[in-house]
Amino acid sequence: MDLRNSSAGKLYYLVLERFILGHLERSGLGPNQLTLAGPLLAALAPLGFRLHPLAGGGVILLSALADSLDGLAARRWQQSTARGAFLDSCMDRLADTFYLMGFWVLFWPGRYALAAGLLIMASMASTFLISYAKARAESLGMKTGSGIMPRAPRVIFLLAWTILLAALPRHRQELLWGGLLLYLFLTSFTAACRMVNCHSEKKEG
Repeated sequence: MDLRNSSAGKLYYLVLERFILGHLERSGLGPNQLTLAGPLLAALAPLGFRLHPLAGGGVILLSALADSLDGLAARRWQQSTARGAFLDSCMDRLADTFYLMGFWVLFWPGRYALAAGLLIMASMASTFLISYAKARAESLGMKTGSGIMPRAPRVIFLLAWTILLAALPRHRQELLWGGLLLYLFLTSFTAACRMVNCHSEKKEG
């Protein structure tokens, strides 16, 4: 699922470029500073969710905006480097961790908080495996399909999850468990698809 090249994705980046990128350039912020801003903002997600689901969602949104802007800035300002791309990938994984930790906070205090924690860790593993499968395949000269849950759809899923939690507080427990199980299934399925696609290409080669 390549959202960046979709009509909505192109409109999103056009808005960022037209209304935000110029202000950032005048402020003196570079792509690497924006890259670091992503996980720093994401680190506030657990505190945000402790206050309210929408506060946590707002933190995720700001972190995701910083992540979108770093690559856009690097391309537009002709500052793209291999080191910057490596840093961006590492910081994305750190931000993903903080996002899921934020949702874990919503399970506390609760009777099944430990079970939720185990599912959160499984979700982290499947999330990281999606990115690792692609990176490792590319290092071996293979390709993978993007699947249904690369990073942009994952962030959209998490934001939609927070909106539902805020809009339907009476069904909070059902939405928490249902969202977590669905996220785990979709990320695991995407990781499995990438591994299968890599295996098939290697076999055919």
